[in-house]
Amino acid sequence: MADLHSINAILAEQGVAAGTLSAGGSRVILNNRDLRDLDLRGTDFRNADLRDSNLSGTNLAGADLRGANLSGAVVLNADLRSALMSFADFSEADLRGCDLRGAVFDSAEMWRTNLKGCRVAPEILHEMLSCRKP
Repeated sequence: MADLHSINAILAEQGVAAGTLSAGGSRVILNNRDLRDLDLRGTDFRNADLRDSNLSGTNLAGADLRGANLSGAVVLNADLRSALMSFADFSEADLRGCDLRGAVFDSAEMWRTNLKGCRVAPEILHEMLSCRKP
């Protein structure tokens, strides 16, 4: 499992200031990483590549994941309250048990995403699945 020191080292290799955990809109590559149980509240992961990573139990409350690629990611029981996830790709991601209250999913790709047991408001769920309200 990664710790914040190792993540900062990876980000520094990609030209991101160590200690900030901020992608700043650039395409930080953290695909296929074990990022379980980290406290990443409010982190800027805009456009980040998090494909096939394990973010289970991670606190991403208020994180900015707009445009991020989380396809195939395992995000079990993570805290994503009030996270910004517009235009993110969650194709075939596993979000079982996540807290998605207050999260923003405008135009997010949710193809074959497992949402079983998530805490989410019905109107957000409709938005995520591109459903029309009855």
